[in-house]
Amino acid sequence: MAKRPLPSFITLWKRHERLYVEVFSIALLELSGKDSLTGDEDTISEILSCILNRVCFSKHDVETPVWEAPIAPKSENELKGGKTRKRPDFTCKCLNPGAESPEEHEISLHVECKRLGSPTSPAWNLNENYVINGIKRFDCKIHEYGKRAPSGMMIGYIISMTPAEIETEVNGYQRKHLPDFIHIKINPDVKTLFKAHQKVQRRNVKPTEFELIHLWVDLRDKINVFHPMI
Repeated sequence: MAKRPLPSFITLWKRHERLYVEVFSIALLELSGKDSLTGDEDTISEILSCILNRVCFSKHDVETPVWEAPIAPKSENELKGGKTRKRPDFTCKCLNPGAESPEEHEISLHVECKRLGSPTSPAWNLNENYVINGIKRFDCKIHEYGKRAPSGMMIGYIISMTPAEIETEVNGYQRKHLPDFIHIKINPDVKTLFKAHQKVQRRNVKPTEFELIHLWVDLRDKINVFHPMI
């Protein structure tokens, strides 16, 4: 009996992407039901990691996103002398059985998490940070988030301001720092979890054509102790 042809990588990737958008959406909705969250970004992500583990367990045979895993080199020309590598907040690996090289055998969906809302101090602007230390890392030679992947994900923890106000500010900072990126547009009619898709033409990371998925969760009434990040 002839073997069935392997599905194309883009078909596998779309499946992978849909699965983890669903996983993160379920986990973020559960996170929004928690009481007395701190305003600390890393603490929120740590709690989210536990929730993700439960969600993946309930789905069976779904690998839990790895929290703060460094981006490993795939070939000798990517070695950096053992120096500490950049770490996306979450990594979701996708195997490509049709890969023609070791570099393409395993591609990762990278997920970066940032708080959204009013500045926590005169020196720390959350919405600008979402752009320059979040979105920009997906087209940055230093970080190379989403390298070899068709898409990536940004998660926003809304701790103050309305989603519409945040959208306006984030797009304003994109015009300043990433003028070639199209604006993010969330659905204003939903509650708790907001989603947007952003098509990106990258200059510094391949592939050039890239999609950034944004998931913003409303945690405004859950924040108890506020810890600004400096």
